Amino acid sequence: MTSEESADAAGPSDGAPSDRFKSVVETMTDGVFVLNDDDTITYVNAAIESFVGIDRETLVGATFDRLVDVRAIDAGEYDRFVEALEILREGTQREYRMTVETTSGSKLELRLCGRQGSGGGNGVVGTVRDVTDRERALETLERQQVALYRLYQADVNTELSAEEKIEQALEVGCEFLDLPIGYLSSVDGETQRFDRVVGFDGLENTSMPLKSSYCRLTVTSDDPVAIQDAETDLGADDPTYVESGISCYIGTKVPVNGALHGTFCFAAADARDRSFSPNEREFVRLLGLWAGHNLERQRTERVLRRLHEVSENLMLAESKLAVAQIAVDAAAELFDLPITACWQYDEATDSLQPLAATENARELIEETPVFERGEALVWESFDTKEVRWYEDLADETDPHNPDTPLRSEIHIPLGHRGVIVNGATEPRTFEGIDIESLTLLGELVTNALINVDQQESLARRGEALQRQNKQLEEFAHLVAHDLRNPLAGAVGFLEIARETHESAHFDRVKNSHNRMQGLINELLDIARGQRTAVEPRTLSVASVVTEAWSYVDAPEATLSIAGDLGQIDADETRLLQLFGNLFRNSVEHAGSEVDVEVGPLDAGGFYVVDDGPGLPEGARDDVLKLGKTRSAKGTGIGLSSVTDIIEAHGWELAIPNTAGGARFEIRTDGATGTTTSMPETEG
Repeated sequence: MTSEESADAAGPSDGAPSDRFKSVVETMTDGVFVLNDDDTITYVNAAIESFVGIDRETLVGATFDRLVDVRAIDAGEYDRFVEALEILREGTQREYRMTVETTSGSKLELRLCGRQGSGGGNGVVGTVRDVTDRERALETLERQQVALYRLYQADVNTELSAEEKIEQALEVGCEFLDLPIGYLSSVDGETQRFDRVVGFDGLENTSMPLKSSYCRLTVTSDDPVAIQDAETDLGADDPTYVESGISCYIGTKVPVNGALHGTFCFAAADARDRSFSPNEREFVRLLGLWAGHNLERQRTERVLRRLHEVSENLMLAESKLAVAQIAVDAAAELFDLPITACWQYDEATDSLQPLAATENARELIEETPVFERGEALVWESFDTKEVRWYEDLADETDPHNPDTPLRSEIHIPLGHRGVIVNGATEPRTFEGIDIESLTLLGELVTNALINVDQQESLARRGEALQRQNKQLEEFAHLVAHDLRNPLAGAVGFLEIARETHESAHFDRVKNSHNRMQGLINELLDIARGQRTAVEPRTLSVASVVTEAWSYVDAPEATLSIAGDLGQIDADETRLLQLFGNLFRNSVEHAGSEVDVEVGPLDAGGFYVVDDGPGLPEGARDDVLKLGKTRSAKGTGIGLSSVTDIIEAHGWELAIPNTAGGARFEIRTDGATGTTTSMPETEG
């Protein structure tokens, strides 16, 4: 109200406002009232009636204690109003603002201005505005900030399990919404299971038909579903209201890996006295997303831990049957796929032969079938080497057995060695974590089968070598020597993936297994006396050196690269094997704190030198011969592999005399295109 309007409100000496004043304020949505100097109401506009619930004729001529009489406000609020009037009349303030709460819960903002009438009296002009929604929004925002902070504290508390964190989130939500019941449920088809419940004893770990719950509305809605009064909002005959007696409900979907897991909800037996605000709805939606993230993280951690254990067991398996049985049991346990079996490819008959199956699979399918080429969906996955899944086999036009009890399957190829088929008797959605983890399991199983094949081949070849030149023991050392680094790397990377949950580390595990597979093939060639042609490509020597060092299991050892090692045309697997053997020999013979240096040679090539005790007198010639080592730890084993790699590339190896440490020089004579930018350093 302007100063001119306030002055005009003074009106004549009787305290009544002027006609001009009335014409202005009658159109206002805010309430307006005028008091004379004895606090008698001389005027109210029409809007006042909606604020206090009393008609204007009754108010004019009365005082505001009339509002106490009719219980529109309580005596305490009226006393605050009288104190404000006294402050204005003292003249210390020209204007006074205050908020008054009515007995119905509404909040009214009063702006009081002192006025002096023409007769000298001190009256008051006041305006009234309903700020209930604004005040409630501010209160909700403050409570939301407190609730979010408590949620954050629970989330970062590493001592709490996922179940305990979710229980705390339910308690936070109940307090924020002022509702007594909170629960997290999982939804499977038409069934709802109450996984975590607060405020309702006996409900946790029970199930009910989804159609009997308000969550039937939630799972089909993109937004949270809020019911203030079920009898009013849904009708007195709503089945959930009739069966449960729950009148108030708000719930949201819980997504896990992009698919519906269940619902996150709050409820009360009594109807709510006000509707759910947008802030309250948004907070519930955030709780649902938060719960989904925690469930996803919990499952990922569990899967990674179990896959780590499975990886170790697979590496110890001594037969294809043992590998396959570990694989099918793990798939059934981790991914709730009880009907799981493994087939191996038989090249002689061009068929997939059954190898192993879970107990549930053997009970459901008495005789595991042999799949001739092209007669089953599994061949598509085997031939393309791609993971394929079928969420409902009833939708497929060409199943192997139209009468199969299976309704969903996912096929995991094992290279050219076979395929794992995981199935369930109900249609299901395969989530991203399922596909990624099963793919990783397939990689682990494939490498384990390769290892078994190689082990069997090595055993056969070892017997022949033992009969010929007693080299079986040396070759076993050779395999262990070359495979230890990438195997340690694979286990280490899997442990990192377990801790960080980052999918990029799965690729590093796969790369380590690929390295092992390549090394095994190379070592078998050595054992058979074969020297296959190298497959050179242009490589960064420094990158190969760095990767080879990353496999060294000696945290206290250090590597330095002196100068620009440039590029080289070489077989990557063999060059990695070369550096790996030289580094491991340094660690084994110079100790775990050895310093190793790699640098370029002027004439073309590179050197590797360490600060250890060096080679014994007269050992430089013998050390290059398999089995003729002067160390109990097998230096000759590793260097025999080194000489094989050097000879395969047409390079030369020199072991010069040094005052200390061992120095190995690999000379390429410039034929490989190695570039250098520093003079040769002394060992």
